[in-house]
Amino acid sequence: MENSAVFLIRKQNLYKLYKECNKYETFGRLMAEQVAQRATEIAMSLASEKPEERFLNLIKKQPELFQRVPQKYIANFLGISPESLSRIRNRIHQKQKS
Repeated sequence: MENSAVFLIRKQNLYKLYKECNKYETFGRLMAEQVAQRATEIAMSLASEKPEERFLNLIKKQPELFQRVPQKYIANFLGISPESLSRIRNRIHQKQKS
């Protein structure tokens, strides 16, 4: 969806880097913890929140996403259809009007 720079490092080279410098190992561990924590948050959200709650939380946390990502991908991330997302957005918009 957007141009990106991707850096690759082979597993064996990463482990070598970890051995050579503890700061890299700490950085790698912190990155892995963040990824695991985010995956857990997403899974818990999908299991316990209603679609409208997930939508509102996403708007609060990452409002710029709605300008950069097509609605169908946002709907997929929220675990709903694009049509459901459209209905939710309309319902929220109507609530804000009144």
